[in-house]
Amino acid sequence: MTDRLLTTRELQELLQLDRVTIYRMVKDGELPAMRVGGQWRFSSDAIDSWLNGQKGDRPTEDVTQTVNTDLGSLSLEDLVPVETLQTIQNQFAELIGVAAFITDLEGQPLAPCSRCSRFCQIIHSRPEGMAACQESWHSISLLEDASSAIHLCHAGIEYASAPVSVSGHRFGLVTAGQFFTTPPDPDAFREKALATGERIGVSGEQLATAMDSIELISQERALQITDLLQTIANAISSIGYQSYQVRTTLAQIAQLTAQTRAGGRQ
Repeated sequence: MTDRLLTTRELQELLQLDRVTIYRMVKDGELPAMRVGGQWRFSSDAIDSWLNGQKGDRPTEDVTQTVNTDLGSLSLEDLVPVETLQTIQNQFAELIGVAAFITDLEGQPLAPCSRCSRFCQIIHSRPEGMAACQESWHSISLLEDASSAIHLCHAGIEYASAPVSVSGHRFGLVTAGQFFTTPPDPDAFREKALATGERIGVSGEQLATAMDSIELISQERALQITDLLQTIANAISSIGYQSYQVRTTLAQIAQLTAQTRAGGRQ
């Protein structure tokens, strides 16, 4: 079972104990607990192990192995819930008025694109189109420069990306895009759209007529979006770092619980 943090109320229902008793047991060191934002929280794995210890049973799985603290092996979804990422990108997209999405390092979107243009919806309707977009995003994640910047996608549309990093480990990209910073030449755009449609198996004519769904913004606005994007990426990075700290604390609690259990059997 995936480890999660229980509130005091949830623990009351689980143990059928009142709040005062739980707080007393925490104070006396009888219950594994930790402080998160000034509130007591309880690792579900540590509580399961504690319950097994009360029964005199050996747990079926060592709780110290259930809390992964190897930062390099974790994903962005491990550190920040997808629901949180979706909310952030939805609000960001509405704020700036262009599409927004968050991807992992392989270019895989972690939540549905927010405010996706009709042009890109047509491209994403085919696996070949989505694969081409993911390859564009993946190539950005491989760049050594860890700053936000504006890029050009495989279909000729501009977008800005900023990396999400935790303690030096890059986990993904926050992207805002599907815009032009200079008015496109209709003939050149149609030629590019027809070629893109043939390449990925969609109607090039539909792509050409969807040009008006792509936002036209100034260079200054694009730079403002890029700066704001880095701020959003930093906020997600901060959430991820706090989550990693919680994981580390949970691992320490689990280790102490296991040691206490082992000492009690001697």
